Amino acid sequence: MKKIICFLSFLLLISPFAKSKTLEQELNVEIGIFDAAKVVMSYSLDDRLYNFSSKVETSGLFAKLYYFSALYSSNGSVKNDSFIAKDYNYISKSKSHTRTKKLVFDEQGNLIERISSKDKKEKKVDINLGDKHFDFHDLQSVFAYLTKQLKESKFCDMQKEVFDGKKTYKVTIKDEGNVIINDEDVNYKGDAKKCSLFIKRVDFEEDDLLFNTTAERPIYIWVLQEQKTLMPYVAKIEIDSTPLGKLKAYTINVNVKD
Repeated sequence: MKKIICFLSFLLLISPFAKSKTLEQELNVEIGIFDAAKVVMSYSLDDRLYNFSSKVETSGLFAKLYYFSALYSSNGSVKNDSFIAKDYNYISKSKSHTRTKKLVFDEQGNLIERISSKDKKEKKVDINLGDKHFDFHDLQSVFAYLTKQLKESKFCDMQKEVFDGKKTYKVTIKDEGNVIINDEDVNYKGDAKKCSLFIKRVDFEEDDLLFNTTAERPIYIWVLQEQKTLMPYVAKIEIDSTPLGKLKAYTINVNVKD
């Protein structure tokens, strides 16, 4: 259950910006027949900076059976076609534990240290990648880059390699064309861009049902455009099969702030 909820934060982060404004979204998440979680996201992107954050918290019956909340934040600078990471922070809470993770970067955006904790017991790991290069060091920044690509070309296709200080992933996103969203239970409807997402761990094989699911089956994402500002935002996300059933996340409210 924890891994499914953790996925929500970086599955819900595709929103290109015409100018430097902040878009805040609220989403409901369903897994199988259950209301599973609530998500609040805040993000902005222009030609100089990016800043993405999201909070996810279990709700309904899931919260009673398994309480979990997490806050993720990523930010950095944009230079031409490159993203230079500055900060990545994560904190999660369950009934049993509180965990944190911080990635430390140098001025060029190179990852140099991972700091993590479990119930205030801290661990620091120095990282020296040498000549090895990765496209990104957290999944939120991958989606920040995708916002830039969608803003400029309105096309989803991309493939990036991510090293988060411990694990390595290949992220593949494919353009599925334009489709009409007209779901009865979705608040925001219309002509949407549809993208499919695959996330595969590549450093070694691991018996991880969720990552095996997302490596073999697509995560579908539908993106609409806010009418007044013309800023795109996520309308819904679907995973046809997870260990707990079909996952569906859909936006219930969108606010744009200067």
